Amino acid sequence: MVCLEPFTPDEFTNWYRHLGRQRLFWAKPLVELFPLYKLAEGCVLKARWSSEKPRLEEAYIAIMKQLKKLDFLTTMRGTKILITPNTVDRDLAQMRGSLHIYSTSRPCATGIYLDRPPDGQPEASPDHVILSSGADARYVLYLNRWNFNIDHLWLAAPSALRDAVESAICEARRLGGRYVTIATGEGRLDSIDVGFYRPDYFYNVYKLSF
Repeated sequence: MVCLEPFTPDEFTNWYRHLGRQRLFWAKPLVELFPLYKLAEGCVLKARWSSEKPRLEEAYIAIMKQLKKLDFLTTMRGTKILITPNTVDRDLAQMRGSLHIYSTSRPCATGIYLDRPPDGQPEASPDHVILSSGADARYVLYLNRWNFNIDHLWLAAPSALRDAVESAICEARRLGGRYVTIATGEGRLDSIDVGFYRPDYFYNVYKLSF
């Protein structure tokens, strides 16, 4: 049971497991993920994250299409994550991130494959396909080949977002993926203005303060 459109339960579990390697406030190295219950407005999952502490970190992930009362989360002990297309009051959230989902049925444009990151870019892992715009150096991105998340994205200008995402869409489609995602939080990709290329699905992600 996962109620995050457009993912199937298996897609979401695989996607979230690989996203944990990014160590966002809402997705960390995953030990266990299982459903708790389904609501009329969404569902709640429980995650156990690997931690530097002796004990695992427990987190409750509420995926809510419509926001009503969140009081039911106050009785849960652990980190509380809310994923929703809506916004919440600032006093309810300690941190804020976002999730942008692009269908691979969109038009795409082939990027240039790179064997290694260009100078000034962070190290890539074997999980990454490195794509760029070529000699004009308008973008560089690292696409995770297992969950099709753009783990790293550098843009020379905000307007290069469309070309970057379209190159990721072409590669994800070639590898059999249905969606490309951009997950943000805690300074990671927060400066990307998705207004230059709007996603098919958008979610705000919050770490709740209670």
